[in-house]
Amino acid sequence: MANDHSMTAAQKLQQKLPLPLKPLADIAYNYWWSWTNDRISLFRNIDPEAWHNLKHNPVALLGSTNYVKLTQAANDPVYIKRVKALAEQFDRYMTQKDTWASTVVPQITPENPIAYFCAEFGVHESLPVYSGGLGILAGDHLKSASDLGIPLVAIGLMYRQGYFHQRLNRHGWQEESYIDNQFDQMPLELLKNEQGEPIT
Repeated sequence: MANDHSMTAAQKLQQKLPLPLKPLADIAYNYWWSWTNDRISLFRNIDPEAWHNLKHNPVALLGSTNYVKLTQAANDPVYIKRVKALAEQFDRYMTQKDTWASTVVPQITPENPIAYFCAEFGVHESLPVYSGGLGILAGDHLKSASDLGIPLVAIGLMYRQGYFHQRLNRHGWQEESYIDNQFDQMPLELLKNEQGEPIT
């Protein structure tokens, strides 16, 4: 087995899952799952209450759901058929060579990608590092670039505390609260070099 430094976050998560559910780990670490309700429902169906409480975060869900519930899902033939179909769809998406970008702008390659700088990217609520419409627009740009096969690297800020949570007190005044992001429980991974050291 690979040492801890060479394992990806998805591989570490796979170790906690029953064999039929292991493909969900790779999918959970790629926000591609968040673009359609059918993909989202695969995670939600494991434990709807936990899915809601964890703010629709598949990594946190898979990492914290008890083994009994995971085993129940793994033993459901209808559910596993959906997991296999989604895993095949994801594999095709990730390995597709004939994309819009490869045809129209072949000079943009993974070795020579576009760098997209933005202060915030609103990709999904499970990555709460955005506060408004421009962040959502930047997130939509990333999704469109992905679907078009455009090699693009998003460079932004990883806020320890995302946008504040607000509520009204009994006197009608707004009160804010700030929650620290738990990056190790989010669908992201620190980029490292061959020695396992962070490159950022």
